[in-house]
Amino acid sequence: MHHPTHPALASPSSCQVLIVEDEYIIANDLELILHEAGYIVTGVADSVPEARTLIDQQRPDMVLLDIYLKGKETGIDLARHLESEAIPFIYISANDNQSVLEAVKATQPSGYVVKPFREKDVLTTLEIGRYRYAHSVEMKLREEKALQIALTDALSEAGSWEEKLLKAAMLLQEHIPFDFLAIQFCRQQTQRSYNFYRVGFEEYQVLGVDDIQPLSRVSASQLLAMQAKATHHDAQRYTESSFADFCRTNPFGQVLAQTFRLESALVMPLKININDSFVISFLSRKPDTYQFRHLSLLERLEQPIVLMLERVLAFDEVARLSEQLQREKTYLLEEVKTSANFDEIIGRSQSLLRVFDQVSQVAYTDTTVLVLGESGTGKELIARAIHNLSGRKDRILVKVNCAALPANLIESELFGHEKGAFTGALEKRTGKFELAQGGTIFLDEIGEMPLELQAKLLRVLQEKEIERVGGKTLIKIDVRVIAATNRQLEKEVSEGRFRMDLYFRLATFPITLPPLRERMEDIPPLAQFFAQKSARKIGRSLRGISQGMLAELLTYSWPGNIRELENVMEQAVIISDGQTPLELGRPLVGNLFALNLFATGPDTRTGQPGQQTTTTPPKDLHDVRQIQQQTEREYIMAVLQQTNGRIRGSGGAAELLNLKPTTLEYRLEKLGIRKTMTVQPTSFDSD
Repeated sequence: MHHPTHPALASPSSCQVLIVEDEYIIANDLELILHEAGYIVTGVADSVPEARTLIDQQRPDMVLLDIYLKGKETGIDLARHLESEAIPFIYISANDNQSVLEAVKATQPSGYVVKPFREKDVLTTLEIGRYRYAHSVEMKLREEKALQIALTDALSEAGSWEEKLLKAAMLLQEHIPFDFLAIQFCRQQTQRSYNFYRVGFEEYQVLGVDDIQPLSRVSASQLLAMQAKATHHDAQRYTESSFADFCRTNPFGQVLAQTFRLESALVMPLKININDSFVISFLSRKPDTYQFRHLSLLERLEQPIVLMLERVLAFDEVARLSEQLQREKTYLLEEVKTSANFDEIIGRSQSLLRVFDQVSQVAYTDTTVLVLGESGTGKELIARAIHNLSGRKDRILVKVNCAALPANLIESELFGHEKGAFTGALEKRTGKFELAQGGTIFLDEIGEMPLELQAKLLRVLQEKEIERVGGKTLIKIDVRVIAATNRQLEKEVSEGRFRMDLYFRLATFPITLPPLRERMEDIPPLAQFFAQKSARKIGRSLRGISQGMLAELLTYSWPGNIRELENVMEQAVIISDGQTPLELGRPLVGNLFALNLFATGPDTRTGQPGQQTTTTPPKDLHDVRQIQQQTEREYIMAVLQQTNGRIRGSGGAAELLNLKPTTLEYRLEKLGIRKTMTVQPTSFDSD
């Protein structure tokens, strides 16, 4: 019989079609129609097994499928296989039974041709089916991409795992319907479960084991044990006949099935890493809810979901560690306040506790810190405390005293040099920045750094790279910088001795240490600490500190701060007999009671103590401090006149006063003593 080709339809010579029909005449008629229309017929099968064999031999682009075939299996059974293989198909059947039609719709065919058919019916349905399938594939890809993005957003939002997973479950409902969703999360042998029971449109109850226990009449401990026993290695769907297998291998699932009248399941195990895994179980009250397309969707989503969960778990772990570190920090701070010890910085004054708070705030970052304060206030100890509380605590802390190095050697000391870079450079040298790689560098007395080197340091801070002296290769560095100075850098900047851009780069997070005279309540515990330390060092007994000595310590202005107090206590321990409370080893410099300068001021011409005066004793502590400052100024001026204005070196004023030169210079500035260019006894005036 001749079947003319419909003129309106193209002849797609590349499309291969398999015919599955058990009536020879109809199968032959279909084959002739397809051949004449330009289609390639890959074969004709009259049963499901034969059709599967032909599909394995040559995968078709489309299948024309009768419902009732030879053998036990029907076209609907084959349709499920075609769905799993993503092969489109069109039913050709005379059956209009309602239950059969429902089963047909569930398989989502690309078309349906009713017998008896015309050539036009077959070819038109075939073309429409091909078109719909091509566009449905594109649409599905878009939908899946949108679903991936939505799931990523849901799982990345702030909130508990329960909240995140509920949002993800609601997104999945449209693509993989469920009445109950069970998610089991295992981390390092610790089990957690999240269960979502659908009670209405977009309404879900979140059920824990304690909520399921009274409904199932199974103890909570048994439910937990059942969850741990469930084993799933591959994604799998369980329908009418196979759901019993699901219940047999999953005791917890069996309890859920009995409690909530569930009859089918779709299970997806997800192995995130060696320690973390998820098992997601979709369960439905209908026995035929889950089709191969649902399983295929889950399998396609598996890799992106694993990557997404891996990232979320990583952030979760970071947050957990951050919370743990915060707890440890809080604990350390409490320990500090309780024991009055912060890396050997003793005290509980409010000004010192503010410093502790600042240290704890900045320590966990890589921010550059500038520690300010007079000499002897403990700037190095603060730098060490910041390093020890940071993420770099297991790496080295390198200390550089910029004031102790000759100007021509600072660059080599900081950045290193190549062999032959300058006279005396007999071998390559690693600088302090390279040595501190991954750790922290502490630049003490940064205010003493020469201007030309300040520019190079600024570049290092900005670019995170150094160049050895005489070298030609830039070296990347990962070093945290903590700087310290006793100078007023703002004043140094205004007077052109310190670069403004370097100052602002260093002063990202300034911490100012209070001088000892502003934390007088800390003197008793400090004195006791240093006395015990010195006594242990020389093996001498300690019988406490006398009230008289303590009173003198509390009335002294401490220009040398904590370092001076430590020296005083060491002297007292050395001269003590170990049987009586400590007394002062020698008079405190500038202490008007110890030096009797209140009654006998220095002769400003000779620098020697003058004659007895009849000045009225001070009435309160404010008056005492005013007189102390005036007396200290006069005493220092007298010593400077004696050394002809020389501060540093042997026989200089700093040595006579037992102070560091930088400390003395700081005191000169504080006391308003100005040094002129001419070094004469009259070259020091008070402002």
